[in-house]
Parts: sequence; structure tokens; C-alpha cells
Amino acid sequence: MGSDFRHSHMRWLLFVGLALSSILLTGCEKGSLGVKNGTATGHVFETITNKPIADVLISGTHSQRNISKTTTTGANGQYWLSDLEPGTWQISAQKPGYIFLVGSLTTPYVTATIQNGETVQAPVMTMVKNIAYSKGTLKGYPVDAVTGNPLRNFTVKQTSPDEQIRSKLFEMANDFKEGGWTGLEGGDHNYLITAENYQPYATGPIKITSTPTDLGLIKMTPMTVSISGTLRNLPGYVIGQQAGQTPDFQNWTFWAESSGRVVATMANNIAETFKGNVVYTIPNVPVTVGQVAIKCKIRGYDLITINPAVNIPAQRPSGIIGGIDCDFANIEPIRRDLRVVLQSSPPKPDAPGTLLNGEVVRIYVKQGGKDVVPYVDVVGHNYTAEAYFSGLPTGYPLEVLAVNQNRGWISGGKTGILLQEDGNTVFTIQVFLSENGTPN
Repeated sequence: MGSDFRHSHMRWLLFVGLALSSILLTGCEKGSLGVKNGTATGHVFETITNKPIADVLISGTHSQRNISKTTTTGANGQYWLSDLEPGTWQISAQKPGYIFLVGSLTTPYVTATIQNGETVQAPVMTMVKNIAYSKGTLKGYPVDAVTGNPLRNFTVKQTSPDEQIRSKLFEMANDFKEGGWTGLEGGDHNYLITAENYQPYATGPIKITSTPTDLGLIKMTPMTVSISGTLRNLPGYVIGQQAGQTPDFQNWTFWAESSGRVVATMANNIAETFKGNVVYTIPNVPVTVGQVAIKCKIRGYDLITINPAVNIPAQRPSGIIGGIDCDFANIEPIRRDLRVVLQSSPPKPDAPGTLLNGEVVRIYVKQGGKDVVPYVDVVGHNYTAEAYFSGLPTGYPLEVLAVNQNRGWISGGKTGILLQEDGNTVFTIQVFLSENGTPN
């Protein structure tokens, strides 16, 4: 009996030992007694659009052991890292053309801690598209800076960087405004817009991103020509009171109009003056206006149309369009009437006065040293006399000279008389005859 008891006891100890060995081996295989591997899951979204990103490479690395796991995101941006040993895992995301972000801080990973066989939700990871890998669109609306008309047949050229130089031809401004230039490389670029008869328009650097870049209204400056001509047979008092004297062109204006709009004006100088003729030049007339009217306003004259329709060549410009002349022999100045009141000196016992009843006084009106109208003879009455001059030129100084024809040494005058252009009434002056002939 004792022998049987010992054998039974030994079999029971062997069974217990085998059970413990099985438990220990199972615990060692999993790393610890009864602890299981787990799973980490999470999502990856695009930072700006908040849309899920597919095919992102997800890498998980154990923070204490040299082991790692990888997977990729699905169409919904979700990933699963399975069979992760207990501990803290550092999870990162990679995809060509994207930068990994978490919130507003750039960081290399998020963390997930596995304890015992559970599925852990990792923090959401976000990525932004790297601009260097993005494709973008450039838009703009180029118009003529003078007429405001939209351009046609213009070229937009990307001029930097050197390895990305390219160009595109647009037939209509609306094509560039509405559809734009698509498929451009992301990043900073310089652009040049060129068109026939326009100065090049350079802009940049312009940042191209996935959001369309709009240059807005682009005012293209047209090429120009100059227009020149001669004002012939100008009265001497307009040019100057002495031969060769330069006119006062503060009161002269020349300009070019297109469709009632001023597109160019004369510079503040005159090329030449000679023998009653004046040469003018209007620079910077845009070649894109097609046709212009050349006009001028000169003091003492109404608005003058020198030429109503000067054709501008529709080609790359150069030089001067000359011969746009005007003959002032056929142009009337603005005129106004003048009334001259003559007054005698007071009579004295020993001097009867400078204008007696019945005496004749001859009155001259000069402008620029020359008579502008025939003289007028008037007869004295009660120590006075009056003379009327019709249609005298306005805007320039007049000189009035009165001479007693009965006593030639008695004379008087008045200088610097300026008839205003806008006067509708008779302009009156008073002249005193003096014995010593001094003007008053």
C-alpha cells in the first residue's frame, strides 16, 4: 500500500509540473504572463480641406524595443496597425508631396499605448500638400491701359526658375481671366506678358498653389508714336511782340483725342518758331487707338480742330507722323468791341485845354506793335469825344494812341489793355490827352 501511495503522489506532481510549464511557456511567448498584443487605429486628413488621404505609409515603432510595423491608409484615410506588443508606439505618416503636421506644430509622430490586447484609437494625423509638388492655375485680365479694351493674341511666359521656363498663347483676354493657365508647378515664379504693340508687363514673384492665383486687372501700356505739324500764319501778337520772340505757351495746349477721350498731350515746349509759324509735337500717342483728332486751344481763340482724323498705323511703331498742319489765315480769333472815351485836360485862363470843340482826334489801336484795325477820327465836343472799335482780338495786350490832328503835339494813350475772351459787353477805357504827350 505504501508503494502505491508513493507512485500516485509522484504522478500528481508530474501533472502539476507539466501544467505550470505550459503556462510559463505561453506567458514567455507573449512577453509576459497572460498579456496579449493589441492594435492601433487612426485617421489621416488633409489640413486645409479636411478630406481623408489614401495610400499614406503608416510606420509604428516601439519606443523601448527595436521593433516596427507598417501599413497604409485606405480610401477613408483610416489605418490599422495590428499585433503590437504592449508599450508605447510612435506612429508617423509619409506620402510623396505632403508634409506631416499635427495641429499647428510640425512633429515627427503621434503616440499610442498598448496595454493588453485592446484596440487603441491614435490621435488624428494631418498632412498638408507640399507646394513644390502641387499644381496650380494662374489667371488675369489684361486690358489696354489707354482704351480699356481687352487684349487679344498675347503670350504669358513663366520666366523662373530656369528649369521651369514655359509660355502659353491666349487668343482672348477672357480665356486667361476665366480658364487661366492650368497645370503650373507650385512655388514662386516670375511671369512676363507680351503682345504686339505693347510694352512687356513683368510681374513676380507669384506664388502658385493649389488655389488659383488671380493677377486681377492687368493694364498693358501701348507703344506710341509722335504727331507733329505746323501752325501757319499766326498773327505776330500771338507768337510774340518782337521777331523771334518765344510765345508764352502756358496759355497754349495741344492734344490728341480718341472717341472723345484725351490720349496724349503736348510737352511744355515748342520745337521751333519762325516767321509767323510754330512747329508743335505731341509725343506718346498710343498706336492702339487707331485714329485720333488733333486739337488745340490757344489764348484768344476758340477750340481748334487741327485735324479731325489722323490714322495711327496698327504696327510696331517708330518715328513721327508729320505734316498735321493748320493755317490760321482761315481761323478767326475771339473778338470783342472797344469803346474809347477821350478826355481833355481842364481849361485854364492861359491854356484852353487839349481838346476843343470841333478839333479832330485820330485814334489808333495796335497789338504787337501793329495796327489791328483802321484808325478812327472823332470830333471833340464839350472837352470830350468817343470812339468805337468793333471786333478787336481778345487775349493779348492792346495799345491805344490818340493824337490831336489840329495840334499834333497834343497826344495821349493807354497800354496793356486786355480784352477778356469771355466778355459779352463793350469794353470801355478812358484816355486823357496831355500837352506833353505822356501816355496815361
